[in-house]
Amino acid sequence: MKTKFDYLAEINLLTELSAEDIAAIDALVPIMSYPANTIIYEPGDKIQQIFFLKRGRVQLFQVTPEGKQLTLTVLGDGNIFGETDLFATGAGSCYAKTVAPTLVCKMGKADLARFMEQRPRIALKLVEILSQEIRKLQALTTMLLLEDVKTRIGYLLLTLSDQFGQEEDHGWVRIDLKLTHQEVAHLIGATRESVSLVLSEFPADTVQTERGVIRVQPKRLENLLDD
Repeated sequence: MKTKFDYLAEINLLTELSAEDIAAIDALVPIMSYPANTIIYEPGDKIQQIFFLKRGRVQLFQVTPEGKQLTLTVLGDGNIFGETDLFATGAGSCYAKTVAPTLVCKMGKADLARFMEQRPRIALKLVEILSQEIRKLQALTTMLLLEDVKTRIGYLLLTLSDQFGQEEDHGWVRIDLKLTHQEVAHLIGATRESVSLVLSEFPADTVQTERGVIRVQPKRLENLLDD
């Protein structure tokens, strides 16, 4: 069975640290367990820690003034979250919600700042992660503004199959994240009805959906989107 130390060593921010450094962090961070569909924080909360996602799934999303939910990302094992708001002035800007039973470790802002001062490579790694998040948000904005629903769903499925995919026989990849049509709609800024229609129109040898489980043939889907 994996220990807290083992999980910390797999966190993307901490992979370049020595065993001694990991042990030092291990002594500082408590483990928290959350059931599925739990709000960890929401807009207005003052974020005073960074979260290390040991196991589970966490959805980051915003709600527009009209009440429409827009998912920014879904995170899996080894990711961090809360970092975009940790050193910002003011309160947090999005919701963090578990979509599966989840284990996280929390590291306080002061402890993280001290670690970054003592180990500059952590600060550099955090900058790298933040830069990646900015690129993802830019790509999301472009997709929402410029692409039709079919293209948005297609690229979402490719992204999720790469991030959460489990390889099966004959080139199929099962996305290890159960999603309703409404949840897919939140991920691409569309309506549930349009998502249901488009998913039904994908060729059966390219995309299959059944009871929240989605399977894709990535190469075929890429070719379909390129046509």
